[in-house]
Amino acid sequence: MSDLISVQLDVLGGLLADLRALGGELAEEGQLASASAWSLQRAVAGPVGEEAQRVGSQWAGALAALSARTGTVAATLDAALAAYQAADLELARQLQASGPLRHGMLVAMP
Repeated sequence: MSDLISVQLDVLGGLLADLRALGGELAEEGQLASASAWSLQRAVAGPVGEEAQRVGSQWAGALAALSARTGTVAATLDAALAAYQAADLELARQLQASGPLRHGMLVAMP
């Protein structure tokens, strides 16, 4: 027995766009964090500056990893959206090929 899955393609497309934008923002934040980390080291001498640089670099790495994983999720969602769109187009083609439907008429799909 299979379960029915209902997908709103426009909503899924919106989510995809949001994920792509988030990935880009995270990448930019990572670059800014990395640059800021090195600026802190130059601005504060000694062990405190070195520790600030180390922590800032780790934070930049975390943001880069999160950006990459967001990109991976977006790519997976993009593939799913393309598959759903193809299935939707095929169903529309099959319905069009079967001729006009009357209200209340059921059509068996292969």
